[in-house]
Amino acid sequence: MSEKESLYHYIKKNMVGDQLPKEFSLPKDAPKNQIIFADGAEDGIAIYHMGNSDVSEESIELLSEWRKAVSDGDFELGHRKLEEFAKSNTPLNAIDEFEGNIIHHASELNAENIHGFAMKCIMESSSVDIVKYALEILEVFSEPDEELKDIIRTFGMSDEFTLFSIFNMLSWENANEEIFSLAKKVRGWGRVHAVARLEPETEEIRRWLLEEGIDNKVIPAYSALEVYHKADVCGLLKSELTENELCQVGNILSALLDEGPTVGISAVEAADVMITNFLKQVQRSKPVLSLCDTVLELSKETGSEEVSALCKEILSSAAVKEAVLLWAKDAEGLELAEYLEIDYFEPLYNCIVDDFDKHFYKCDRLIKNDFFREKVFQLFREHMPMKQMVSEPQDCLGLGKEYENYSRLGYLVQHLTEYPLCGTDFVELALKSPVVSNRNMALRVLDSWCKKKQCTLQELSSELFSNVEELKKKEVSENVLKNIAQYGF
Repeated sequence: MSEKESLYHYIKKNMVGDQLPKEFSLPKDAPKNQIIFADGAEDGIAIYHMGNSDVSEESIELLSEWRKAVSDGDFELGHRKLEEFAKSNTPLNAIDEFEGNIIHHASELNAENIHGFAMKCIMESSSVDIVKYALEILEVFSEPDEELKDIIRTFGMSDEFTLFSIFNMLSWENANEEIFSLAKKVRGWGRVHAVARLEPETEEIRRWLLEEGIDNKVIPAYSALEVYHKADVCGLLKSELTENELCQVGNILSALLDEGPTVGISAVEAADVMITNFLKQVQRSKPVLSLCDTVLELSKETGSEEVSALCKEILSSAAVKEAVLLWAKDAEGLELAEYLEIDYFEPLYNCIVDDFDKHFYKCDRLIKNDFFREKVFQLFREHMPMKQMVSEPQDCLGLGKEYENYSRLGYLVQHLTEYPLCGTDFVELALKSPVVSNRNMALRVLDSWCKKKQCTLQELSSELFSNVEELKKKEVSENVLKNIAQYGF
């Protein structure tokens, strides 16, 4: 086994009480500038966005060699064979073939050795895939004792392993209670997987699903349809809901409307009737920002004239308009203010002045206003150490707190495409940024400016032209050089 600290020990030592802290993540060994997936993300993406791929004949032969080695007690050889198998097969994709291979050959295997190998892997391995395969091995055995259950529960606390712990739990006595207990303690992809497999057997579970089922660190939409059905949202709307319940239903509806990640509202039977029932209850309640936001979303998404008219009636009420004016003073409800043609520019600007770190990302709305655009630029100049940010080009993704100012710079520059020669100092700085995305964004802005002015970059600005020429000599990213050529610079 690896000399590195085992994943089990790493998870165990990071436990606070009976769960992991919110910011917990498994150690990552990805090379510099390689995209690092959040715990559980690769398996989640595979489930929701990718089909299964076949296990090759060569891989099946490796499984046979692994099975024989482990059954014979040669754990070292078995570990090498499993590692080799894992190079071409993810534990999730190969789960049926892997477990089926063990079950099919059960009569010729030494079950004690197979189980012992799995235990050695989960207790000692620092490899994510090896641990997952070990959990799959344990799944084919009968219900474990309480000590092993606790080990599996511990792995389940990590979003990377929640799904594989659940696979084990599904065959345990009181399986649903185990999954419910785990669902409440995980917050990322683990919660998405747990909600998908949790049954609403009790009122406590249904209530939790309503209040927290879509509350994950990924995207609420992944769990929205599951929660809609399991919390019986349609049935709830047939009775009068409390304000809190109505807000929870509104959050679920908003998540259902987001069908980018997965199917949502389009899979809801008689959706217009359900939405109408929701809107009628909203109409009787006092204005709440989250509910009004949901009504605004519904007004844009629905094809029903009745629903559209009801949305408009709710949002145009005097009570909502009065509430929007108050929300705007805290830089909230801005989309509602725009919809109702309420001037929010001054209060928004004041909020950014008062707390730049909290509200700077809302600058895109002010940039659209001729009067406030330069005032926004000045705020950024005051809050970013622009001279210290100048750098030679690097092949850098700009991840982490140390690149916080570069992230702010990139956010600002991306909103300058429609305003030729406005904020040129920020575009120049982006061209001199170590972060690849900043340089690419600056080039895209320059291309847009040239097209709007119908001129060459040199005709647009000799200084910007010189900056790009200088960049061409120093650029280290093939992607940036490709964009320079594509834009004709």
